[in-house]
Amino acid sequence: MGSNFRWGGVLCEKEARRTLSRWRPSRSLFTVRLCFVFKIHLALVEENMIGHGYFLDIFNRLGDGKGKWSAPVPNCEPVRCRSLDGLEGLEEPHLQLEEHNSSYGGRAVFSCAWGYRLMGPPGIECELSGNWSGPLPKCVPIQCPPPVAPVHGHLIQSESAGMDGGRYAVGSLVQFACRGAHVLEGEASIICTETGFWSHPPPFCKARCPYLGEPENGSIAPTKFSYEPGDELQVVCNPGFESRLEARPKCLTDGKWSLPLPHCTNYSQI
Repeated sequence: MGSNFRWGGVLCEKEARRTLSRWRPSRSLFTVRLCFVFKIHLALVEENMIGHGYFLDIFNRLGDGKGKWSAPVPNCEPVRCRSLDGLEGLEEPHLQLEEHNSSYGGRAVFSCAWGYRLMGPPGIECELSGNWSGPLPKCVPIQCPPPVAPVHGHLIQSESAGMDGGRYAVGSLVQFACRGAHVLEGEASIICTETGFWSHPPPFCKARCPYLGEPENGSIAPTKFSYEPGDELQVVCNPGFESRLEARPKCLTDGKWSLPLPHCTNYSQI
């Protein structure tokens, strides 16, 4: 064809032919309409020349009817989604980026600050449209349910921030105490953890009888700091002394003794 070529009486310069030859469109497209009204994006799609992750900055290129193209061949620019790692990228103050790639096919992976958990997908993907595959997740505070006060006891609540409607934020401390002749069985204080559960189950209050001390001129058995319901005391008097009462004090279910502590009396006074 020489330096120039013709279709349907319209002359196309060699430069235009050289520029378009790398796309190798089918001969059916190279008609008089190719030089006069040619839509490059159709030819590129037919020959699979637009790669994934790129888009044409100008879609239509029209000939001017004089054998010259009206504009240069468009460029392919990479597809990118909105960046999330800038100052205005994450609106949620407790949301953190673990991985970030805003190119087509890239992912953004999220986590939350201590005391918060993710609500929503942990990651999103940059799509061919230039948009992320979904909305950003939210970070919601982790809270523990109100602990149950033990029977014959009460709660000593901490002043930790984050209590909301009776629920407790991570790090909240609660202490327990018993009333009357009862003592704690279990942990006296518990903490709300990141799992949303308390560090220990609530304790319970169990009745205990107090230690009565040693009788004058004698001793008791067994010796304990406190006694469980059902325990009995035996008074052992020193030589020359004797207890007038044969009955033994017994610890009752209400934390009281059934009898006062017997005395050891000298034989000469009996």
